Amino acid sequence: MTKTGLGLVLSSINKIVSTCAEIATFESLDYGREVFEFFARNRKMDDFLFLWNSLIRGYASVGNGEEAILIYVRMVNNGIVPDHFTFPFLLSGCTKISAFKEGNQVHGSLIKMDLDNDAFIQNSLIHFYSESGEMDSAKRVFDEMLERNVVSWTSLIGGYARGDCPRKAVDLFFKMVESGIRPNAVTMACVISACAKLRDLDLGERVCAYIGGNGVELNAVLVNALVDMYMKCGVIETGKRLFDECTDRNLVLYNTVMSNYVREGMAEEALKVFNEMLKSGQRPDGVTLLAMVSGCVELRHLGYGRELHGYILRNGLDGWDSVINAVIDMYMKCGEPETAFQVFNLMSNKTTVSWNTVVAGFVNNCDMDSACRLFKSMPEKDLVSWNTMIGALVQDSLFEEAIELFRTMQNEGMTGDKVTMVSVASACGYLGALDNANWVHNYIVKNEIHCDMRLSTALVDMYARCGDPQSSMQVFHKMKEKDVSAWTAAIGAMSMEGNGDKAIKLFNEMIKQGVKPDSVAYVGVLTACSHSGLVELGQLVFRSMKDDHGIFPQIVHYGCMVDLLGRAGLLTEAHELIKSMPMEPNDIIWGTLLAGCRMHNNVELAAYAAKKVTELAPEKTGSHILLSNVYASAGKWIDVARVRMNLKEKGIHKLPGSSSIEVNGTIHEFTSTDESHPQITHIARMLDEMGCRLKDAGHVPILSNVLLDVDEHEKQHMLSRHSEKLAMAFGLISTQPSAQIRVVKNLRMCTDCHSFAKLVSEIYNREIVVRDNNRFHFFRQGMCSCKDYW
Repeated sequence: MTKTGLGLVLSSINKIVSTCAEIATFESLDYGREVFEFFARNRKMDDFLFLWNSLIRGYASVGNGEEAILIYVRMVNNGIVPDHFTFPFLLSGCTKISAFKEGNQVHGSLIKMDLDNDAFIQNSLIHFYSESGEMDSAKRVFDEMLERNVVSWTSLIGGYARGDCPRKAVDLFFKMVESGIRPNAVTMACVISACAKLRDLDLGERVCAYIGGNGVELNAVLVNALVDMYMKCGVIETGKRLFDECTDRNLVLYNTVMSNYVREGMAEEALKVFNEMLKSGQRPDGVTLLAMVSGCVELRHLGYGRELHGYILRNGLDGWDSVINAVIDMYMKCGEPETAFQVFNLMSNKTTVSWNTVVAGFVNNCDMDSACRLFKSMPEKDLVSWNTMIGALVQDSLFEEAIELFRTMQNEGMTGDKVTMVSVASACGYLGALDNANWVHNYIVKNEIHCDMRLSTALVDMYARCGDPQSSMQVFHKMKEKDVSAWTAAIGAMSMEGNGDKAIKLFNEMIKQGVKPDSVAYVGVLTACSHSGLVELGQLVFRSMKDDHGIFPQIVHYGCMVDLLGRAGLLTEAHELIKSMPMEPNDIIWGTLLAGCRMHNNVELAAYAAKKVTELAPEKTGSHILLSNVYASAGKWIDVARVRMNLKEKGIHKLPGSSSIEVNGTIHEFTSTDESHPQITHIARMLDEMGCRLKDAGHVPILSNVLLDVDEHEKQHMLSRHSEKLAMAFGLISTQPSAQIRVVKNLRMCTDCHSFAKLVSEIYNREIVVRDNNRFHFFRQGMCSCKDYW
């Protein structure tokens, strides 16, 4: 063309640049650009709009949206007015690089130039807004169209299907069919993908009926969508059959099948498809390897995982962060944290996801020291990082540390989400810190964190554990949806309050509403029956497990029944139940029987139960202490001495009773007979006053609670210095006259302290809450919520 003189003819240049743009490779575009620049030299480009449009189209086609935008800007700066062919190519370039701001400005220019009613341009705008996730804007453009074609409908359907509105995509598809527009293969692929997201097989098959009826031919994209839909809807066989019947399987289709197999827990099948894919000559990509490494995690197949890692390294695929992160996760979950850490150290680009994967891996391998050290050294932490560590601390029973880390997270400007607050609420619940619990709930409301079913259940449980059943039930009743965990938490709240009747009522209401109880729910309701002395109801509930719901009682349920019978003094029946158990009773079962014997002073059976506990768990000392207390209550001091000498020889000491009370944000701890508190003088005076006022009210100390062989005067003094009494006295002198007194005790409350607290609540007109190691006691006006049954 140059030799014949056509190289300077506009029509020839148009053909060259246009052809280079159609080829759409980086090399062809470089050549086309050179031709363009050579021709443009020393010429006015006013009449050469076709050349500008060709270059914009070419750069948009190869995904170089930045260059497409720059050419457009240069064109406009040269005074050249774009036409209706310019903007679809330009919008395509903006779409491919997610240049939403620039695309929005292009839309403004279209309106000014009165080109926004062109169908081709409108379709491009719908596609641009849909790909940008701006579905409201896409819908506005769609609604303003005078005429819509299959591209218009498909672009909007595709946007809804890719986003969080798959139902809207399906509804729009049916409207499209009703309007007389015939769908094409792309439309069908989009709407079938929406059905896959909805996991709605019936809807999917209704949609599929339009494939044959409208003459839509099955291509690779459509087959892929169908396979994905059937497998996501649980019809694995149909999806696999379509896959097997497909003659032109591509990598995308192989990836769809393998990913679905792994997600459905069928990693072995995924491995077979992977091997078949390799034999067919297909080369795995990042999606393939992510699926297969995840499959190795599911199978805990370390050997195959190592082979995959080797393949990744040999083929230079270790530059893909997501793949290497999956490899790290695989090694961690297969119990190889050292190897995982080596892979992490070799990464040239450690993303926050990489750091999070390693931290979570150490947590799952019970290496909290390494997890904490790595967490502190993270260059950047996201919400997942904080949630991982807070959750790990809660899981490790480091509740105070978890709350402290949450405060540090806030100080660093990070706001928690639902996952964070579930962990923090759990920590507050285990600590029984009501002030913190109220603060956490206020934080959730203030920061507008959506209380889904899981978080609401955590709040119900948190308030229950903090001894505030009223707040617990308020949260429960506000829940729009309740699963079995939510009902169980509410039943637990009533159980802790000692309100067995309400717990049973909730249990029956749960069943009435169609929520099937699980084994955990049965533990909750049986515990409530035990705490309230509802023996017959408890036995009825226990039988209903198998008879009504087909749940075979586990050892924990038998433990609840032994506790129920033992508390009620039915020790023979409890022993018979243990002997009839279909599984071997463990040390906890015998320990529960021993506790019942301690409560009802059955010396002979207590000795037998203690012997069983010792045989099954010789390292446990609680049984010896309980047996000692049984002997002491029966006045068998020689047997007491023998048991305690045995403990002394083993170097074991009885855990002293201690109680704590929080006043003005400071926790004060008291140990029985300890006089080290700085305000002990004032506390002693208050105790003397309390003793006098209670004596006048008819209180007689229950001396049998002193399990030492000393005289009555000494017993009275020791009894008056029990830790919860010290804490109550401190509460009376340190808080406002109407303030609630909340005491946490490490051991079971004795009967004397229980009757003492009842009278104190009446005489001093105070509400007293005591949380012992077994339950909550709410003392009001001389009455306790447990009704003297604990």
